[in-house]
Amino acid sequence: MAAPGRHNAAVKPKLHEVAKIAEVSEATVSRVLNLRPGVAEETRRRVLDALSRLGYHVGSERARRSAVVGIITPELDNPIFPLFAQAIESKLARHGLLSVVGPATPTTAHERDYLEHFSRIGASGVVVIDGSYANRTIGYAAYESLLDDGLPVVLVNGIYFPCPVPAVTVDIAAAAQTAVRHLFSLGHRVIGCVTGQLDYSSSLDLASGYQSGLKREGLEFDERLLIETMFTVEGARSATVELTRRGVTGIVAGSDLMALGVVAAAESQGLRVPDGLSVVGFDGTPLLGMSNPALTTLRQPVDRMAQTVAMMLLGQFNGDRPKAQVFEAELIAGATTGAAPAMVH
Repeated sequence: MAAPGRHNAAVKPKLHEVAKIAEVSEATVSRVLNLRPGVAEETRRRVLDALSRLGYHVGSERARRSAVVGIITPELDNPIFPLFAQAIESKLARHGLLSVVGPATPTTAHERDYLEHFSRIGASGVVVIDGSYANRTIGYAAYESLLDDGLPVVLVNGIYFPCPVPAVTVDIAAAAQTAVRHLFSLGHRVIGCVTGQLDYSSSLDLASGYQSGLKREGLEFDERLLIETMFTVEGARSATVELTRRGVTGIVAGSDLMALGVVAAAESQGLRVPDGLSVVGFDGTPLLGMSNPALTTLRQPVDRMAQTVAMMLLGQFNGDRPKAQVFEAELIAGATTGAAPAMVH
């Protein structure tokens, strides 16, 4: 048994416990643990003394860790990825952590290359946004291995349950249901869906939510109105041509970027948006204000999700293993949705 008032050396004390004994802020404790500058020597000694009193000593493992956090994203063409990276970077900076963003693409560095690099340089943690784990055939083994090696990891979106790795995710299925409900409330009865490749969790969740949304509104699911395509403007344009030929008056798109492709395809066919075709995007990126008309979309709570990512990383510094947290998207009614054509007077 550990001595009274002392922690087992294998159990790291919580930030707030150390902060209380040392009479400093939790942020100061974090800076000391991560060997960050900006802490007075007397304060640093008080924190180290508090750690010692709690039975924990800052050993070689922490000493080897740099104050760098790696943020791995897919390609940066989709604005949601740099938006998340910037928000997470900002939250981590408040805790004295420097972020390095690595866009993983098939033609440049792969995600596994970044994971190996950040592990090799002794990064304080890694954040992976919509990583390869989103393909359910790949799984979480690579990230679990990093956690076992003592490297904190947080995943952002694209996860599926059960998820053994700390993660934050938006409920895409619920968002798709909200999109269908919104279109149904405007009189639309033939609603299509343009999603990405169904190898990925986010696409599967969108498709599932779309089908559930139709069922809730008493509409029959027609598999011809659910089109799987690339996560691109071009992919969405091609899918939209097929859907409009099949008589849809409203479309749920898998991203704001894809929604722009839907709008462009409608215009190329002489369909005005929203008079001839209504479109709901997903993400809530800066594209909202740049498109004409302004997109109706389901906005991800990027700021709150980024704050949770930062807290999850800090918690892992103290031995915690946070569970995945799910967030709800918010419907932002723009100008790309309106009454179904038959209801326009």
